[in-house]
Amino acid sequence: MVSEMERNEDRQKRLACFQEICGKRCDDMFVDLTIYDVSASLLKAFSEKVIRPYYEGGVSEAIKDLIRKAISEYDVKNSEPTVLAT
Repeated sequence: MVSEMERNEDRQKRLACFQEICGKRCDDMFVDLTIYDVSASLLKAFSEKVIRPYYEGGVSEAIKDLIRKAISEYDVKNSEPTVLAT
């Protein structure tokens, strides 16, 4: 049986290999995403309350927006404070 640590090490190795092979050209590459263990009621509520009224592109556009927002919030939270000279 494979331990969680071994799985994480394997993921890190695959990611490093992928980054080495692709380099900068993969920045705009599209990937398929599979999400597991989302209840039907949660997905239905998300669809009715968020996707339908705000996203003509459907769930993919909504998820991309959520990812961008999370990255932006992370960047703001973890950025160095700017000191202004007077």
